[in-house]
Amino acid sequence: MYAKPIHRLWELVVPGSKKHELFWAVRNVYLDIPPGSTVGIIGENGAGKSSLLKLLTGITRPTEGEVHVRGRIASLLELGAGFHPEFSGRDNIHLNCSILGMTPEEIDERFAKIVEFSELGDFIDRPVKTYSSGMYVRLGFSVAASVNPDILMIDEALSVGDEHFRGKCINRLNEFREQGKTILFVSHDMGAVKSMCEHVVLMDKGEVVGQGTAEKVADEYLKRAHERGNQRLSALNRGGSTYPRWGSGEIEVHAVELVGANDARTHVFRTGDPFKVRMRFKAHKSVKKPVFGLGIYRSDGTYVNGTNHDWRKERIVLDEIRAGEAGVAELSVPELPLLVGQYYLTSYLYDHSKPAPTPIDQQEHVVSFEVIDADRQQHGMIYLPTRWTVAWQGPDRNETKESRA
Repeated sequence: MYAKPIHRLWELVVPGSKKHELFWAVRNVYLDIPPGSTVGIIGENGAGKSSLLKLLTGITRPTEGEVHVRGRIASLLELGAGFHPEFSGRDNIHLNCSILGMTPEEIDERFAKIVEFSELGDFIDRPVKTYSSGMYVRLGFSVAASVNPDILMIDEALSVGDEHFRGKCINRLNEFREQGKTILFVSHDMGAVKSMCEHVVLMDKGEVVGQGTAEKVADEYLKRAHERGNQRLSALNRGGSTYPRWGSGEIEVHAVELVGANDARTHVFRTGDPFKVRMRFKAHKSVKKPVFGLGIYRSDGTYVNGTNHDWRKERIVLDEIRAGEAGVAELSVPELPLLVGQYYLTSYLYDHSKPAPTPIDQQEHVVSFEVIDADRQQHGMIYLPTRWTVAWQGPDRNETKESRA
């Protein structure tokens, strides 16, 4: 890597000068993937997953080492890769299928099914430069799936598509598995990885740091994500807030802490974890009937929940907090119901001794946190304990099955 483009010329003109630094996107990797297996490759952004797939597909040649692939490959890597933006979808189907080794007769035979699977309709005759990202995925996956490859490689592209098309893609991938095809699947969706993959490879900084069953490796990935998320969010929350803060100031909330399992301070939680928020305060002047509260928001500003110790069947009434006194107001949730996402808290401290509650110390966006979930059993914003029953009858049986979560 060069700090400036001119440094490349400098190295050519001045013998012996070194103006570059080496960066290994993938190194010390050994993988042996047998035919018919479904392998997931996971890791944080920049771990080397996409670079590894480019090596396996032949897009990138290894600087050192060897890659051996046996069988016809189809891949869906970067959005738009292999498409000519000025060509129509129809022309790009012919172009891509030709590149993937199909004869003109094979292309003509499968063309109608490719268009039908993509559901692009009249857009098939429009230039692909006018396509949305989701339409790119539809066209790319339809072509890749039609080739009937021995090996199919997918790099996170399905996350761009809508739920209906993703469902069709998953069904097609399951058909490939049943036919004994080899699938390499890069994804950040642990639910999809666990349901699709028999074996999972965990990468970090270009190297393989873990291999094994989906359950085992996904847990290690979440553990690493937990640690890095804590480091990132701790630094962010220490950086000083630029969000509004106002109030009369008789009592100051000088710290808001997040506490998880084993009473450890953290900024990353799993769905179902114990969740506590501690508001540490100090009184500069006496206040009658102060009320502490918290608002939970998703990162896009969606209001999730608001609560305080006064809006309850069993209210806590603080007659007075006197000048010089200090303490902690704590909110405790036995099992956090939030699903995967980024969230933040706004803290409230109001004086309820007056006819209209007035702010003493309100802090917007006082602390951020993240929720991760390996199981992905539900979608949306909150986890709901659910009970499913399925009953069916036939000529010789009457069955009912039930599950709870």
